[in-house]
Amino acid sequence: MYRRPAGDQPYDSDMRIAHLSALIAVALFGLLVVTQLVYPQVPDDWTVRMTAVTVLLFLGASVAAAWNRSGPRYALSLAGLAFTVGLLSEIAGVHTGFPFSTYAYTDALQPQLAGVPIVIPLAWAMMAYPAWRVGELIGNTPLSRALVAAGALTAWDVALDPQMVGLGIWVWPNGGAYHGIPLVNFLGWFGVGFALFGWWALVERDRTHPGDDELADLLGPALFVWTWIGETVAHALFFEGPGVAVASFLAMGLFAVPALLRLRVVERWR
Repeated sequence: MYRRPAGDQPYDSDMRIAHLSALIAVALFGLLVVTQLVYPQVPDDWTVRMTAVTVLLFLGASVAAAWNRSGPRYALSLAGLAFTVGLLSEIAGVHTGFPFSTYAYTDALQPQLAGVPIVIPLAWAMMAYPAWRVGELIGNTPLSRALVAAGALTAWDVALDPQMVGLGIWVWPNGGAYHGIPLVNFLGWFGVGFALFGWWALVERDRTHPGDDELADLLGPALFVWTWIGETVAHALFFEGPGVAVASFLAMGLFAVPALLRLRVVERWR
């Protein structure tokens, strides 16, 4: 555990920064919830802008949550790694069809790099920490944590992909079995996710808690659980309908529920 002697000035400074990062994470989380609640009601010409705003708020909350729990180096390293892996895999995907199958981005999201909107790898970065925290809670070894985190990330795409296709942000010209999306796409997501989290499991060392332990433990899983609930309700009421709502509820719930149960056990025994 991260502890220095009482009255040590560096410790006091670290604690102040940790508390500030917690406040930022909670504030951005609150703004994210409000933004996502109004998202389905905005005019069509605002949808793409709101998508970018949502990603940025989520990313800020995610990085601040990781910062609060394990410090700035940990938070920025994980987000940076996820951004890089996401960008490279997306560039490969749109130009070769590997590993997600044949797809393309429209001009809806700008700016773009090599045919990939910059907000897309930012979305990979925003979900990296919540998915990894789920992996930490459920898995007991570096390998199992990486596998679970990759599964949690892939489960999110069960909700994400149909929504983005419906909004005209990307297209699958050859269609597919899942609401026009090929099933190999999800295999590709799992493979890229496992490469990301497998790498992270090998290099990450510091999972200490410079901030308040209970809040630090809660923020990452809370972002994943909110996404699970929000995507389910949004699809059921506004977006792609009950089929996607049920699929996303089951896929993300497969990871959210055990993580919540594990978190409850940990808190009970603390």
